[in-house]
Amino acid sequence: MIWLTDETKSLIKELESGIDKPLMQKTWEEMMEIAPIHSGSPEEEKAIQYMKKRLEEYGLDCRIHSFEAYLSEPKHSSLKITSPIEMKVQSTPYRQVGSTGPEGFEAEMIYLAPDEIGYADCRDKIVLCEQKTSGDWMGLRAGFLLRLQNMGVKGLVVIEQDDYMPTVCHQRADFSVSGSPTPENINDIQTIPAILHISNKDGQALRKLVKQGGVHAHIVSVVDTGWKSIPLLETEIKGTVEPDKFIMVNAHVDTPPYSPGVVDNLSGDVAIMEVARLLNKHKDKLRRSARFVIWPGHEIGRYSGSTWYNDAFWHDLRHGCITSYNIDSPGADGATMFRDIQITEVMDVAQDSVVAVQGKGVEKFRWATRAGDGSFWGTGMPHMSITTSRPPEDYDPHVNYSGGGWWWHTPYATMDHGDIDILEMDVKAELNFVTRMMNCPILPYSFTKYAEHMLEILEEMQGKSEKVRAYFNIYPVIEQAETFVELSKHLDSAIEEKGKGLSEDEIKQLNTNLMWVSRHINPIVHSNAGPSEQMTMETFGALPFPRIAEIVDLANMTLHQSHEFKLLKNKLQRQRNIVEEGFYQANNLIQQTLAMLE
Repeated sequence: MIWLTDETKSLIKELESGIDKPLMQKTWEEMMEIAPIHSGSPEEEKAIQYMKKRLEEYGLDCRIHSFEAYLSEPKHSSLKITSPIEMKVQSTPYRQVGSTGPEGFEAEMIYLAPDEIGYADCRDKIVLCEQKTSGDWMGLRAGFLLRLQNMGVKGLVVIEQDDYMPTVCHQRADFSVSGSPTPENINDIQTIPAILHISNKDGQALRKLVKQGGVHAHIVSVVDTGWKSIPLLETEIKGTVEPDKFIMVNAHVDTPPYSPGVVDNLSGDVAIMEVARLLNKHKDKLRRSARFVIWPGHEIGRYSGSTWYNDAFWHDLRHGCITSYNIDSPGADGATMFRDIQITEVMDVAQDSVVAVQGKGVEKFRWATRAGDGSFWGTGMPHMSITTSRPPEDYDPHVNYSGGGWWWHTPYATMDHGDIDILEMDVKAELNFVTRMMNCPILPYSFTKYAEHMLEILEEMQGKSEKVRAYFNIYPVIEQAETFVELSKHLDSAIEEKGKGLSEDEIKQLNTNLMWVSRHINPIVHSNAGPSEQMTMETFGALPFPRIAEIVDLANMTLHQSHEFKLLKNKLQRQRNIVEEGFYQANNLIQQTLAMLE
């Protein structure tokens, strides 16, 4: 139930009318003068100090945390074909640990098609390959790269898949681990000496040459990897009724290598400062708190800022944070519509916020993924982001945001690709969402649509695995998920019927219960790690129920009683227990809550 009091409705109107476009434009332009802003650089420190000064001018008290992060900053690369002809090909280095040093090396270059990567012999070779690989929507990352490393590949030249704008290279990364590494996962970061990226246009021409055989190339890739101290900015506006409960509004300050980052994410930094400015002007009207956090280490630190914050303030987040709201890539030129909303327990609040701004909601919803510093699934809190998007005819399908603009992660992300009117629309949606989360007396969580989607996913997963159901199945999980759907419907109805008649103490207890239903469900749906650990980056967080998703791999094994089959079955059995328990605890708590509401 989204319960807006008359006072909150008036507050939202005041907040919307208070948006200062000239101020945002001035701030945006001044931050662009600092860009590019690489983590660990003087420019990052300057940007953080600039934002701190601005927020303090708005009456907020700020803190800067400094911490050590493991960063990999690409410096420069070169690619020269030495035989059978001589030619130079423009390139950029991947954001990855490996480095050739300034001298580089020469080796034979071969081409491998997507379905050959990780299978065909490549020892001591430079492999020319496609960015889009077989079965991996994010391209060459994690498992693929480790496999190639173990096979002895000397270097990779990756052809950009973007044929929408075939003359650009988008800065990409291997995303092997989340945040700064530990002894347990440091070896998951591949160390191939050279991974270069070339444009789609240049790649098409080079592929024709390499397929003929006999090609040698000289390759240089210089990446600066190491531990650096980086700053994280934080401020908070305290609520007047439930100050211990807060929404965490966050954005990253650093821009991609070689990119001014006009909407990735300087526009997001402008937006978060404007949201903070306006809410602080009306802080006496806020029920819960708002915590604003500016992440460093997003682009070249594997989300090291948000993962450090999760580590440093885990207990606070686990017990106090009602939602992580991420602001990334607002205000993109041509982004006249709102992007699909993530499927979570706060999706109705997001849809309601979009309707409030543009008069209609989005038509499609998408699974919540790891992108956008979603480093908090282990705590169990919901994650949400609302931002505008370019329409399909103007959307480059090969980018991973900036509103869908072709300039994403390129040197062309300049001020002409930002639009202050679009940014105003984004800020209105953000104010609507944040204020609803802060001020609805009863937390506006609704698990029904979320639960129905979970059940569909689980049933599809089991349907693909019927072949092995006698040996392993997820029917116990599906049964718990079916119960969760029905109980969620009853909970929504009971809150709608009884919620406004509850006392303040009863409302606070109901809110606590809703938070803990969320805490039981989200980790089993989105994470395969412990409560204070980070989930794997192998699927970039796009895989639902990652603990038990390998049931499909089990079903695809040829020999049902092989050694490998038995190993995976044992793993799945243990992981299924965790997923089933999460549903069980959530269902039990909803039943207790329903009894309380009777």
